[in-house]
Amino acid sequence: MNSAFPRVLAVDDEPDMRALLEYGLRNLGFEVKCVTDGHAAAQTIGEWAPEAILLDIGLPGMDGFSLIASLRRVTDVPILMITGRSATQDKVSALTRGADDYVAKPFELEELAARIRARLRRPHMETREVVNYADMSIDVSHRKAARGGKLIELSTREFDLLLMLARHPEQVFTRTQLLDLVWGIDRDVTPATVETYISYLRSKVDAGEAPRLIHTLRGVGYTMRMDR
Repeated sequence: MNSAFPRVLAVDDEPDMRALLEYGLRNLGFEVKCVTDGHAAAQTIGEWAPEAILLDIGLPGMDGFSLIASLRRVTDVPILMITGRSATQDKVSALTRGADDYVAKPFELEELAARIRARLRRPHMETREVVNYADMSIDVSHRKAARGGKLIELSTREFDLLLMLARHPEQVFTRTQLLDLVWGIDRDVTPATVETYISYLRSKVDAGEAPRLIHTLRGVGYTMRMDR
């Protein structure tokens, strides 16, 4: 931790919950700022550099699930989901998208504080993360991708799009979902942009290679899978 009072950013649109987190966690030794949506969260991260983020799922505009991917492009600090949803699928979805913990409402502030401190004690990049699929390898930590041992030259956005598909093989994403997950909250692009970048990826990842990995399901979306 950088100080005796770790900085915690809470993203929640409920006034009562923001008040509880702000005053409750301050009494337990944290410095807290609260915002109501993803735009404010991104701005606060850049200006304040929080050491942990508390994120509600049910947010206006972009929900918490989609917001995780946007936040992960600008920070690697622990993200703890705080939500009234308790379904296992919601927990799995949050964790696979990049959250570090999941706390269901109602909760005890002392337990939440303990979970935050436990996450802060862990180094952010404990291991080098590598995503493998077929003969493709993506080094997440160093933002490099290779297929058949040959480096693939990718732009920042192409890398993010490829990583999203590779982390969830067989899952079909609509263009709107990919815009939310890859371009994020500050996007100024249209759904057609996704199709353009998918074309870029195909030319770099699949050209002259077998099996093809990037597929379009016409009228549905895009997925990564091996030809059968």
